[in-house]
This record gives sequence, C-alpha cells and structure tokens, in this order.
Amino acid sequence: MGTCEETKYRVYLLCMVTCFLILLRRSTVVQNQPTPEIKSFITRHNLIASQSNRSYNGVQNKSQPAICSRQDNVVFIKTHKTGGSTVQSIMYRYGYIRDLSFVIRRTNENNGHIRFMEVTKDSPTKMFLPLLDTGTCSFRGYNMSAIHVVHDWEIFESFMNPGTKYITILRDPVFQLRSAFMFFRLYIGTIGKTAEDKLLQYTKRNLWKLSNYGKNSQSKVLGLKTEYFEDEAKIKLFINQLDIELDLVLIHEYFDESVVLLARELCWNLEDVVYTIENNRSNHKPNLDSELLDNIRKFNHADVLLYDHFNQTFWKRIEQQGPMFWRDLEEFRKLQNKTMYKCFNSSTIPEDYVSGHNISDYCDRYAGGNFLFKNVFTKQNRPC
Repeated sequence: MGTCEETKYRVYLLCMVTCFLILLRRSTVVQNQPTPEIKSFITRHNLIASQSNRSYNGVQNKSQPAICSRQDNVVFIKTHKTGGSTVQSIMYRYGYIRDLSFVIRRTNENNGHIRFMEVTKDSPTKMFLPLLDTGTCSFRGYNMSAIHVVHDWEIFESFMNPGTKYITILRDPVFQLRSAFMFFRLYIGTIGKTAEDKLLQYTKRNLWKLSNYGKNSQSKVLGLKTEYFEDEAKIKLFINQLDIELDLVLIHEYFDESVVLLARELCWNLEDVVYTIENNRSNHKPNLDSELLDNIRKFNHADVLLYDHFNQTFWKRIEQQGPMFWRDLEEFRKLQNKTMYKCFNSSTIPEDYVSGHNISDYCDRYAGGNFLFKNVFTKQNRPC
C-alpha cells in the first residue's frame, strides 16, 4: 500500500473509532438519564425540603426547633382495616373541641369519605364543606383531614394550612388482607368450602381487580398505581417518596406506642389520644397456615415492603424519644384505663351505650364513631 493510501486509511480508521466512541458516550448518557418517575421524585423531594423540616428514613431533621409547639394542622391518610377509624375518632375529638376545619365531602353525610375519587386543586369548591364560619365562604386553609382518600401530597398542600403534618397507619399485610377479605366480602366469586380455601384461591386469581380493597390496598391508598404492583424499582421509589412526604407512620400492632408517639410528635396531651376501639368485629376470619401466609405475602408484595420499611422507621423514632417515652406510655395506659372506667365502668364501651343520651359530654367525646362525625359535619355544614 502506498504512503498516500496508507495515510488515508489511517485517517478513515481514526474517524470510525472517534464516531463509535461518540455514539457510545451518547448512549451511556441517555441510559443514565433519570426516568420521569425519578425526575418527579427529585422535584417533589426538593419542594418538600424547601417548605418544611421533615423526617427522612425515621431520622429527625436536625434543623427542627427544640421547643415543642402544638400542631393543629394534620392530614391523617386513613387506610382500610388498619385501626384507622380509631385514629380518625381521636382527630375528630381533638379538632371538634378546638373549632378546627376538616376536609369532608359535603355530599357524604354518613362519613365524609372521598375514597378513590380523584382529588384535584379544584376539589374543595366542588366537593368539600367550607371552612368553619369565617364571615365568607372559604375553601382554602383547612386544618385537618381524617377521611378515606388517596394520598397526594402536592394536591393537599394546595388547600391545607401551611405547615400541615402528614400521618398514616399501617398494618401487617397478612392480617390486614384477612380482615378486608371478610369485611369487604372479597370472597364473592372465589371457589372453596372454607374461608381458608376461598382466601387461598383469591390470592391465586385475578379477582382482586374487581375491588379497590384487596391486593396491596395500603399502598394503593397511599398513591401507588396498580400497574406498578409488580415493579420492584417503582415500589421502592414510591416508598422513598413517602419517606419524605409523611411526618409519621403509625403501626397497628403497636397501637398504644403509636398514639403516644403521635402525641409527642404533635405536642398534644396524652388525654388527647385516649381512644376507644372502632370496627372491631368478631366475625369468623380464615386461619392462616404456612401456605396461606406465604401466598398472601407474595400477593401483597408491595404492602409487605411498605410495612417492613415503616415498621423499622417507627422503632427508630421511638428510640430517639429516650426513656421519657416509656414513662409516657405507662402514664397513658393508666389514663386510658381510668377514662374508660370513669365513663363506661369497663375497658370497652357497653353495647347498650347510646352517644348523646347518657353519662356526659366528656364521655360522649370518647365514644367516637358516627356520633363524633355527625357533630363535626353539622358544625361545619352551611350554605355557600
């Protein structure tokens, strides 16, 4: 090969290698670009961080003030069959006696729930009761929400008061599904002679698509889309986002510890979180053998990851409280017992107790349930 031709060949070869490297670099850059979900996560993370001092992975932000200040602005995202009705009653009792305004669906006089309806920034004027009488009809600046509604931090921030705290409650997904299976009659359409057989079949088929209350229902209420139920990366991203958005996650299995932690985090009195158990039904529930346990955990995979994560952060939060937490817990249990016996002469509400008809206003506030909601609804309901 002549010198001239050899030189041209080398130049050609060099150009080809250079082009290949450029294309490789561009390909790598494209592959490393964040997905739309990751971009959304980063944007929301930065937005929340700029607006408030929050916890992350159960570790309190060091920039939070050391002096405790009572929090009257709280969103409680009520999950299904997790003890949420009991927490809801605590919220209604606290807010009612302090004239706080609640997010309540005005066309639902039974419980005010919105459940799986879409909520937008325009929803207050279209769906909610107005704020308590302020001289004008106002739909911005609510103090509290304690209803069933799908969590969307950005939407709620548009009509809640500034500095609102966001909390929820989770339950072991195995026992949560077992409870929901009976309560919401998810067994309809299943095959089997026993409740155990029906629940096992339910976890093996696609019947969950017929109801919002079956598969991964805790994650669904907190904002995970059904198309991501089997997507491990999306589930972890979802949990990380909740880690930023939620100020506190209560755990059903440790209810007393949860409400004491709630009182300490919101700077409420222990008396504010005394409770009576709601919706504790004694209907037959399926027994759980090893096969059924394993199937439910696989079936509710997203909820299992969600619960395991926040169960860990829950105990980290308690550990940070120091020894005074355990003294408060002991004091709370004494107060709980004292209140129940003062009002109902037992540790539970008697079946013949009628709210608003006997004992006292003080004790009626601890009866919870529909009586409390009706009071809140009536107080806030007015024409606009």
